Amino acid sequence: MPFADILGEILQSGKITVSTNNVESIEIKAANKKIDFNAVNKTIVKEALKATRQKEETKGLHNSIDAIRNNLDILKGVAEELSDAGVTVTLSYKGDLVATLGSQAKPKLLSIVTGTKAIEINNPIKLIELGL
Repeated sequence: MPFADILGEILQSGKITVSTNNVESIEIKAANKKIDFNAVNKTIVKEALKATRQKEETKGLHNSIDAIRNNLDILKGVAEELSDAGVTVTLSYKGDLVATLGSQAKPKLLSIVTGTKAIEINNPIKLIELGL
């Protein structure tokens, strides 16, 4: 059984709050095959992204572009698997919807770039603010 199917079956409803250094960082809410990751504090998002990018910074532009393509391919695969399973994952920042992956995504021009209809950018300004 694919991971997205298992995820949809397990996460019926609930809420988890993740804190770092006693500061609320991420809220995760699940209900009816929909999961929302709400970054309350962008520091944890920026630190996580910084950790994944540090390896690529010293390898030059060509390798960095290859890494972006690889990450996009991974994201595309995950989003399509979620969509096939009828599961939606939303990414929010301080309650403002930033991106939708999976079955409820309704991309416009982005599908030309990503090659999938399972990824939607809802708020590009917030996405840039998060540094994604």
